[in-house]
Amino acid sequence: PPGQCKAPCISCMPDGCVSVSWESPDSSGADISEYRLEWGEDEESLELIYHGTDTRFEIRDLLPAAQYCCRLQAFNQAGPGPYSELVLCQTPASAPDPVSTLCVLEEEPLDAYPDSPSACLVLNWEEPCNNGSEILGYNIDLGDTSITVGNTTTHVMKDLLPETTYRIRIQAINEIGAGPFSQFIKAKTRPLPPLPPRLECAAAGPQSLKLKWGDSNSKTHAADDMVYTLQLEDRNKRFISIYRGPSHTYKVQRLTEFTCYSFRIQAASEAGEGPFSETYTFSTTKSVPPTIKAPRVTQLEGNSCEILWETVPPMKGDPVNYILQVLVGRESEYKQVYKGEEATFQISGLQTNTDYRFRVCACRRCLDTSQELSGAFSPSAAFVLQRSEVMLTGDMGSLDDPKMKSMMPTDEQFAAIIVLGFATLSILFAFILQYFLMK
Repeated sequence: PPGQCKAPCISCMPDGCVSVSWESPDSSGADISEYRLEWGEDEESLELIYHGTDTRFEIRDLLPAAQYCCRLQAFNQAGPGPYSELVLCQTPASAPDPVSTLCVLEEEPLDAYPDSPSACLVLNWEEPCNNGSEILGYNIDLGDTSITVGNTTTHVMKDLLPETTYRIRIQAINEIGAGPFSQFIKAKTRPLPPLPPRLECAAAGPQSLKLKWGDSNSKTHAADDMVYTLQLEDRNKRFISIYRGPSHTYKVQRLTEFTCYSFRIQAASEAGEGPFSETYTFSTTKSVPPTIKAPRVTQLEGNSCEILWETVPPMKGDPVNYILQVLVGRESEYKQVYKGEEATFQISGLQTNTDYRFRVCACRRCLDTSQELSGAFSPSAAFVLQRSEVMLTGDMGSLDDPKMKSMMPTDEQFAAIIVLGFATLSILFAFILQYFLMK
């Protein structure tokens, strides 16, 4: 048989290839008929990879940065010769494998970037095999732009366009070079959060402010499930939330009269929370005086009476006046007979057996605005003078007073009353006469 082969010579080639070559051993007088090359990751895994008469063979598709071994044996007509020494080799490192898993993380990671969630995408991927050389970074391709990041598996893409679809792929880089790109993925940025609506005061009261915003009939708001946050500035100049929900109105209660309050509003949708509006300031109104109870009427000597009513204390430093009105007989409108700060008034020149109805209201005289705020009139108090006496003089109101003259019927009114009475009697007599004639 042939002599022992010398150790094969191994040369590494690009793309996972090695070239194995060898010299012919001593043939011992007979021609070499065949060489057999065994290859494996270790001695126990050696397998026949080549047999023939050539003295060179290329092995392909080897793993990068992997350990291999081989041995050679020659054959002739007398049989096989001894194996060569076991030769070890290591393939060189190569560029990284392609990234197999690339995805876009959803809602939660964007909370770390509240200022521009509509211009961000959070990418996440798994580190590929580095093929024997540590990964140094990654190239991220967005089509028209490309960026390089360090050795990480998460990256936030910033300064993107809102509500825009991007095609993204990535490749790993090591000292050998850049590996293949991954498959494309599609990712869409969020739409822009809504702008704040304009805040208006729909109605102001002394202890409340009714605020409104936006358009409650808008189909857009309903489709987007808009949520509004209304905030009130407190005494420490801090804004506190007083309402959050889909409504377009809110009534702020338990406020102080004639006081300015500052508000701001924010809209939020599926796209996120928008910015707060500018600060709006609205003022409550002054309170009107309360309704007074029905006045008390006391008959005095002569054709006169005295009207008394309860008092209202000054309101926030503003004095309170009173307005007294009377309704005489069958008249349809009340007439004012007194306005002042006193809580009593006397009227003279009244007629016997005539109905009088008195009512009073409190009137707040605002010192800072020169405005008068009148409360509701009290229930009326009825009064009928039962006897006719000499009119009193002095400080009492008199029928000679122009205010009281208007309460007395004129001659034309008196004549009309007489005519109406005769007409009523005539109709009554006609019915009676017809009744007896039919009998």
